[in-house]
Amino acid sequence: MKKIILSLFIVLLFTINVFSQTDNYKCYPTNWWVGMKNPLLQLMLHGNAIAKADININYPGVKLVKVNRVENENYLFVDLLITSAAKPGVMNIKVNKSDSPINIPFELNARRKGNGNTFAQGVNNHDFIYLIMPDRFSNGDETNDRVAGMKDQSLNRDTVFNRHGGDLQGVQNHLDYLYKLGVTSIWLNPVIENDMPNRTEHGYAFTNHYKVDPRLGGDKAYKDLIDAAHAKGMKIIQDAVYNHVGLYHFTVQDMPMKDWLHQWPVYTNTTYKDQTLFDPYASKKDVKQMVDGWFTQQMPDLN
Repeated sequence: MKKIILSLFIVLLFTINVFSQTDNYKCYPTNWWVGMKNPLLQLMLHGNAIAKADININYPGVKLVKVNRVENENYLFVDLLITSAAKPGVMNIKVNKSDSPINIPFELNARRKGNGNTFAQGVNNHDFIYLIMPDRFSNGDETNDRVAGMKDQSLNRDTVFNRHGGDLQGVQNHLDYLYKLGVTSIWLNPVIENDMPNRTEHGYAFTNHYKVDPRLGGDKAYKDLIDAAHAKGMKIIQDAVYNHVGLYHFTVQDMPMKDWLHQWPVYTNTTYKDQTLFDPYASKKDVKQMVDGWFTQQMPDLN
């Protein structure tokens, strides 16, 4: 299946300094690392009429290569070169708007020592994998069952159509049980934020790619669960599908350009028939609908 991978998404928290502070201007991703094999990085800046502003970056070892303006003036795509001379620290992205200049702090972090194999153990045919939909498993923290301001305030275990209140603390509370069953790897449904009006228990309608859903306990609960699982020699498998997002993702509500999504004259659902992708005799129409059709009306297909 066609893989569409978005650049990393996460909301930056802005600090107050000589520039005015506003949470209406966001940068994705919020941080990066020095010493990466590929020194190139593209940032997506989002905010009201940000394309009318000049961008300035003055950080040792970092070069501003290009500022890309697109159809929607609320976006800028900024190309950077992170050279080997760059050191860990906070790089300020200065958005020089005539009415109110803005400063966006951007972290450059040090990489962990070692390579990916040092940390990611992977799974193989010796593993016993247990699949969990956290909202349906166990409610370990009733204080996060409903989170003020989120679009879905349902909580009803008598129907499959509402949230049930399960969370990551509930999974952590049952690690001993899972361990005694012989489970070596826990595969969670996506834990990323799904701030949608309905059917958010499955986790596949992302509205923020880099924020763990607060109804599951948020970022800290996810880290705590992983640490607790690792302490027992167990693995956590992260599930994330980047082919589509939730209808209320900000890049859908305010698209950077018209072709950000696969658009159709009338709503067109994917067929889910992935066999057309490896059938040499499949019609182009069937292939296109499979690849470019929307997953559901609530989960638009990214181009």
